[in-house]
Amino acid sequence: MERCMLCGRKISNTRYHFGVGCLKKTCLLMNIDGIKNLNGEAELNKKIMILCNKKRLPKVQSSMLTNRYLTLEILNEVPLEEYSAYKNVLQQDIDKIEKTTKIEELESFKLISLKQANEINKQYKKHKSFFQKMMNGEYDVLQNFTFDIIRFSFSKYYSDKPYLNETTQRSQYFIWKSLSTTFKLAGFTFSAKCLENSLKRNPQDMEITSGKIVTNIKKDENFIDKINEIIKEYNTKTKLNIKDIIRFDDGDLLLALHDATLNVIGEKQSNNKWKLQIEITDVYDFTDYKEIEEIIGSNKSLLERLGNVANNIAMISTSCNVVREYNIKIKFNIDNWEI
Repeated sequence: MERCMLCGRKISNTRYHFGVGCLKKTCLLMNIDGIKNLNGEAELNKKIMILCNKKRLPKVQSSMLTNRYLTLEILNEVPLEEYSAYKNVLQQDIDKIEKTTKIEELESFKLISLKQANEINKQYKKHKSFFQKMMNGEYDVLQNFTFDIIRFSFSKYYSDKPYLNETTQRSQYFIWKSLSTTFKLAGFTFSAKCLENSLKRNPQDMEITSGKIVTNIKKDENFIDKINEIIKEYNTKTKLNIKDIIRFDDGDLLLALHDATLNVIGEKQSNNKWKLQIEITDVYDFTDYKEIEEIIGSNKSLLERLGNVANNIAMISTSCNVVREYNIKIKFNIDNWEI
């Protein structure tokens, strides 16, 4: 039993390449009216041969031409640059088809089928406003995206399909940029900066030695508690050098750093206060959403901006090639620390 070359469903009549519904739909695309049955396929083939300036082709080559021509026409309705190479190869194969051409001589059949082009077309039209914003670089706040958009962009089902992979990767980038905008609007500027750096093709490692981030760390309750815990443990000693894990209380720091490594080198002064060298390191990887609701749960502003998407964001892929890892190092000194 053959399959319709547009939708992939099984068809019982092996003399033809379409089901009746798909044939009628395709003929309407080609401005052919009045098709009532499968015999209309011959009229479709004839019109496409005329449009392509081909002399009368045998049935096999005529069918190949129709397949490649329709694939190109359907892809032409998708104005995404990712498909430019596909379109070029399709046009080359259309020009190449003659009376004796064999299917294995046409490179485009190895790249994309008519059914696949139809699926791409459907996804584009379904999310047209999203794709138009994406092409224009209009990064919106995350709450304005439907969960269906996020599911499409990060779906393993779509990402595993080579002909859709580049599009899903690009839409992932768009969503990450939008998430960065959301962070900025919520006042999470450090998280936004770290996320934007990870979206670069070759992100540079980040080293911070002063400024707002250092100030916020010094005021963070979990940081204060951790340093006090270390000082108490080494209270009878004059020096310390210890590594531990630090999880910040501040939402902006927590979103950016997750569970970072804390290295503390200290020396007790004559007044029993401590002089400390602090180094905090982390590998930035913002693809771990397992605890996203815990992180934002206490921040109503961010939760409201994310809207309903926040409830589903934990389902986003943890292996997104768009977000790239890099190292973060934060170094500063503290004089006269006392419990």
